Amino acid sequence: MQIILISNRLSPARTLHLKPRHIVAGFGLLALLALLLALAISWVSLRWQWSVVEWLGVSSVAPVTEDSGLDRNLKALAARIGELQARMTRLDSQSQRLVAKTGARMEVETMPQGGPFVPAAVDEASLAREIERLANQLEEKSLLQDTLEREVHTRQISSAFLPTTLPVRGGARLGSPFGVRLDPFGRGRAMHEGLDFVAPFATPILAAADGVVVFAAFHPEFGNLVEINHGGERITRYAHMSALSVAAGEAVRRGQEVGKLGSSGRSTGAHMHFEVRQNGVAVDPAVFLARSLEKKAVAKP
Repeated sequence: MQIILISNRLSPARTLHLKPRHIVAGFGLLALLALLLALAISWVSLRWQWSVVEWLGVSSVAPVTEDSGLDRNLKALAARIGELQARMTRLDSQSQRLVAKTGARMEVETMPQGGPFVPAAVDEASLAREIERLANQLEEKSLLQDTLEREVHTRQISSAFLPTTLPVRGGARLGSPFGVRLDPFGRGRAMHEGLDFVAPFATPILAAADGVVVFAAFHPEFGNLVEINHGGERITRYAHMSALSVAAGEAVRRGQEVGKLGSSGRSTGAHMHFEVRQNGVAVDPAVFLARSLEKKAVAKP
């Protein structure tokens, strides 16, 4: 492509030779200028619009931002409600398991309700009230669970120290029961303050519950005697044994061997005299051993 340029009648004519790349570059330059012009116009328009809005004291984006913030608040409150409800569900499940362990009763008063369904308005105030209600209810359930856990712990400790295990390994025949009887040495009516178990000589004698040995030595009437304190003022006695397997001050567990059955002390034959004393007073061991006696099917002579 040729372009002839003539400045005046005395100057010689000039010829420009334009190649395709020159044409493409020219169009590109024009497009760039057009783009810059459009951006400038847009910027001026937006700037002018913002200036007018600011002059009028109105924000064109404020409503959108406020609505978005409200939506976020509602979603956050709803999420909090869901979290509280999930925690309450877990607490209810845990409490039910604790109730099953303790045998306690959980009575929840349910008032009669009814009426048509009218959807409630969802706003920040109503959700906040619901969160407060759920938080208070969750606190009450947490306190209840703490109470149940303490009760379970107390019962577990108490049961561990209750003399409910049969004190003779492999079972035994029941001898003299608790109560008044004739003295085996002919001295008349006497109070028998324990329960006798008859079994072969040297049969292992077992601790009826967890505790601490407070006496393990020979006694003139009880023979080889072991006394175990089970907490507070509850003590069990294991008398007439042929040998002792524990010493005073030793902690023992339920079912642990404490000696061997024998006939030491004031005794007419191989047996084990078992006592339970509460606050220094003898109580019938059968009260504590009732279930163990049923399971072992201890026979009477």
